[in-house]
Amino acid sequence: MKYNIETWPGGVGQALIDYHGNVPLEECDIFINCKHETQFELLYKAAELKKRIINIGSHASDYTHRDRYAVEKKALREANHQLFSNGINTTIINFGYFDSPRTEKRTDKKMSIEYCCYIINWVLQQPHRIKEITVCE
Repeated sequence: MKYNIETWPGGVGQALIDYHGNVPLEECDIFINCKHETQFELLYKAAELKKRIINIGSHASDYTHRDRYAVEKKALREANHQLFSNGINTTIINFGYFDSPRTEKRTDKKMSIEYCCYIINWVLQQPHRIKEITVCE
């Protein structure tokens, strides 16, 4: 399998790149959407190319406060549901806090990057489509 992983340095996406490598979107079998600043543009492009898509969402999308990150992840969740309902093989994985550069100042209990990568790989191995899964510490 060939992967295209869009991410910031560090975190889950970087760990996946280190393990699987990274190819251009047009050449990949699986698109992993980790970089929330460009998540919609790339998501719809991957859907048009009929790629298998894993969106890295956030448990923050369950919250009702006005945090921009939570609102953007909620929008990603809705886009995932729309595409899934239209036959696209897309999954959103809503993680709680995991140990990454973005959460280094948080004192909450965090999942390891390795565990998050394990969950992503587990989803990819399932014989049936999974629309959404939430994993929290």
